[in-house]
Amino acid sequence: MNATHAKLNQLNNSLGGSISIYDTERILMFDNHKGTGRVQSVELESGIGYSQFDLSVKEEVKLNLKNPSNRSLFFIYCLEGSFTLKLPTSKSTIEVDSLRTVILGGKEEDVDIVLEPGKKVHFSVIQVTDGHGSEASVEKTEKLKSQLFSQFLKNKKYEYVGTVNLKIKEHLLQIKSIAQTGVVRKLLIEGIVHFTLALEILHYNSDSSKKTLHESSLTKRELLRVEDAIEEIRKKPEYPYSIDYFVRKYGLSAAKLQSGFKVFTGSTVASCIKNQRLDLAEKLIQETDLNVSEIVYTIGFSSRSYFSKIFNRRFKCSPKDYLTKARGTRLSA
Repeated sequence: MNATHAKLNQLNNSLGGSISIYDTERILMFDNHKGTGRVQSVELESGIGYSQFDLSVKEEVKLNLKNPSNRSLFFIYCLEGSFTLKLPTSKSTIEVDSLRTVILGGKEEDVDIVLEPGKKVHFSVIQVTDGHGSEASVEKTEKLKSQLFSQFLKNKKYEYVGTVNLKIKEHLLQIKSIAQTGVVRKLLIEGIVHFTLALEILHYNSDSSKKTLHESSLTKRELLRVEDAIEEIRKKPEYPYSIDYFVRKYGLSAAKLQSGFKVFTGSTVASCIKNQRLDLAEKLIQETDLNVSEIVYTIGFSSRSYFSKIFNRRFKCSPKDYLTKARGTRLSA
């Protein structure tokens, strides 16, 4: 049995519930005196497994991630809530809160994820194991794993706690929204997991080069408020936002807002709004019959010339040319 699925069975033995099996994917659901939750376990390519946990427990729960006899890497990302990692061999603990990654590696190292009662927690685990399988894509997979091990397992044991990263959360949440089944579903999940690993490496490199240390000036509560502000922009980019609006609504100074947006989006507040409006403009071009002037008004801009300028900068063509090409393709399909 795949190690990822074996851990799901182990968890089911302690929490109760039922496991549904879909090809290479298993889903544990439970709702009893121990709590409620959903755990998704996916067997991907040789030596790579993915699990996503969405739990609310009424008593302390320990999830053991014991390494097999060969080398393993764990990429553990907290989407919501918090939990504690216990490393028995080193007798140390790591507190992990939302939007952060912990990368652990080594050989035959016990790792326990400890969940506190009464708290909702949502986290994911990507496990990369130095094993071989019979899949047709094994050569590609082994190359990927070799690169990961060479970066993170130069020594026998590895521990790393990352800074806040919202992009990883956005991509992992896409897995829950996949409606397709069969091989298409598996390929989509594999694509997201591989892209997440790429984001993890990029973020690790950024942390290592000290590029994200400016986030230390914001508390965890302040960062969550910034995240709420970003989510508001994504839901309604056309609203006439201002810095004063966010300062009043979220109780943060202008400087902290800008610092927080830089952490999450890599841009200023104004650039984030502009980029979200351009995303909406592209969607309106592709999915509606609005003309360019109507789109400019709908997304919250007052100047068509300014919209055309920034649209051209992003898409390398004018809004009119993009519209003509997009709708011509749509009509001929």
